[in-house]
Amino acid sequence: MESKTNIGEHIVNFLLNGEKELSDPVLIEWLNESDVHKKTFNRYRKIWDESEYYTDAGAAWEKIDGVNRKRARAGRRLRNLCYAVSGAAASIIVIFALSLTGQFGKDAEISVGMRVDYGSRSNITLPDGSTVKLNSGSEIAYSYDSKEKIRKVTFQGEGFFDVAKSDGPFVVRTVNGPEVKVLGTSFNLQAYANDRTIRTSLVEGNVELTYENEKLTMHAGDIAVFDRDTRKLKQTDGVLSHSYGWLENKLYMDDMSLTDVCRHLERWYGVDIHLQAGLGENIHYNGIIREETISDVLDALSRLSNMNYHVKGKNISITTK
Repeated sequence: MESKTNIGEHIVNFLLNGEKELSDPVLIEWLNESDVHKKTFNRYRKIWDESEYYTDAGAAWEKIDGVNRKRARAGRRLRNLCYAVSGAAASIIVIFALSLTGQFGKDAEISVGMRVDYGSRSNITLPDGSTVKLNSGSEIAYSYDSKEKIRKVTFQGEGFFDVAKSDGPFVVRTVNGPEVKVLGTSFNLQAYANDRTIRTSLVEGNVELTYENEKLTMHAGDIAVFDRDTRKLKQTDGVLSHSYGWLENKLYMDDMSLTDVCRHLERWYGVDIHLQAGLGENIHYNGIIREETISDVLDALSRLSNMNYHVKGKNISITTK
């Protein structure tokens, strides 16, 4: 039989051809060798099928790097109230990293990644069954360490995680911030690379936040903040559901500065907002944003405060009245 290290090519060809029934004798023989091979094959076919959910009809995998990399990119224009800017695109990368050490089987690993542009939002199902809803400007990469039995995720942006239960831990690593370690739970994580703070809001289960020698255990209903300036973790007060209001296309402004509001709007709509010097921290808002267009939002904000705005394409300037 052909070398096992080439079996990935047969799997790739089967998936790309969209076959319903197996006809490749090499692949059939390999599958009949053990139940482990069958489980591995079914796992990759499931991930392939999931990938079609993320791409527009007719989109093709752009590149196959040997036997272990597939890449798909697709544009998605979200038609909800908070993502009304046309041309919003979600860039999606699905990578099958097959760890081949002379045998394709139980040592196989899968990595899956996704990057969501500003002005877009998307979902991803990870190979372990966990799901993540991704807010604008987010990026996630997943891998499984078969030796340590650890599911590893690197993440930046904002996402709502629904982690599948497993014997092995699920560890999320943030940029210049803490690790989030869980077994099976639901939580919102706001960890944009250019924000001063990282916020974890726990809906179900328990998580452990770790940064250097500091640890913080969270229980359902807790909210924790990591300050990148002070390098400190602490629990904080707040309305839990406000943390993930973006799932319902809402922005809860709890004494939120104009600077922070504009940061959210830039991500939501894929625009650049330029604030008059000193204005952003002098104006604060309480309330909920849920509007159809960026102009609707700015109209509402200008009625509530001493500000004017001017729109030129995707560039917006805000000044005092």
